[in-house]
Amino acid sequence: MGKCLSIALLACCPSALALDQAELAALLEEARVEMRMPGLRAAVRFPDGRIVRAATGLADREANVALDDTVRMPGGSTGKTFVAALTMLLVEDGVLSLDDHASKWVGGERWFKRLPNDDEIRLRHLLSHSAGLGDYPSTTRYRMGSIVRAIRDGGIRFEPEELIGFINRRPLYPVGRGYAYTDAGYLVLGRVIEAATGRTYYDLVRERILEPQGLDEIGLQDRSVLPNITTGYMMGARNLRKDGTMKIDPSSEWTGGGLTTNPTMLVKFYGALTEGRIVKPESLATMLESGWHNPEAPDWHYGFGLFVYDGGETFGHGGLWPGYRTHVTHYASTGTTIAVQTNRDGRLDMQAVVTRIASSTEP
Repeated sequence: MGKCLSIALLACCPSALALDQAELAALLEEARVEMRMPGLRAAVRFPDGRIVRAATGLADREANVALDDTVRMPGGSTGKTFVAALTMLLVEDGVLSLDDHASKWVGGERWFKRLPNDDEIRLRHLLSHSAGLGDYPSTTRYRMGSIVRAIRDGGIRFEPEELIGFINRRPLYPVGRGYAYTDAGYLVLGRVIEAATGRTYYDLVRERILEPQGLDEIGLQDRSVLPNITTGYMMGARNLRKDGTMKIDPSSEWTGGGLTTNPTMLVKFYGALTEGRIVKPESLATMLESGWHNPEAPDWHYGFGLFVYDGGETFGHGGLWPGYRTHVTHYASTGTTIAVQTNRDGRLDMQAVVTRIASSTEP
């Protein structure tokens, strides 16, 4: 799961930002009250590496526990950027090629043979949601399966192959000639990564990205009960049960997102990514330039694990997991990155919160 946010990241990029923690907290509190969020927090990373962070509101309404900067929340589809960065590292290593057909690695799997466009899908298509694949959350099979498991098991959990199998077998468009956001495509990519390396995705992302960059407050959604996370509110209702489980098992998300985080960790990750400390600068350029470019919407496209605006001047990703919303944006012209999180879901314009921060006090 973990749907990305809307296709309208901030178009304008401020020349510079200057704010302190008190100013950021005041700005967040205003937005939190207006948008009726239990809690809201943000981190702003400046090009010199300085980070300003603040949190406001409650992590747990029932227990009246204040939200802080460090407790984790599921980051939803912001995790796709980590998947894309890991893929580019494997390309740099020569383990994978962007022009590899997915069938080279998983073509013998029964679930893969049922996919539309299966013989034509390359890794670059999976990375950019341009493989012509649909997605599973809106399908009748997924919904009915979820109901059955909720009743039978008390919770909803699927293996990646099951989620991939829910998508429509008819292609949405020819490979490489369109765009449709699909978690299922990133699950296919996850299976490709594991088949090519003989390693688990979670082991690789921890060893190649999280540990080297000191991102020690990012957790793996590799279990049903997630450690050190705050309560979320799904359609207004508390999402954590007394035993720590959720109605929708977070381990199902995997390479569709699959990481718990906080805003500070997200801006640090983007800092490392944009400064060449994760992938080479030319690999990041490929991530930003690639993908299907719609001539009717020339101001934005989806690259590899990133929504890209104005030719790469602004890029980032958003995320949704039931009970949580996340948004991170990097401004290339200033080197500033802003990440925001709240512990409720629903129709929330998280972009608007980033916009407020981005347009705040200038030096």
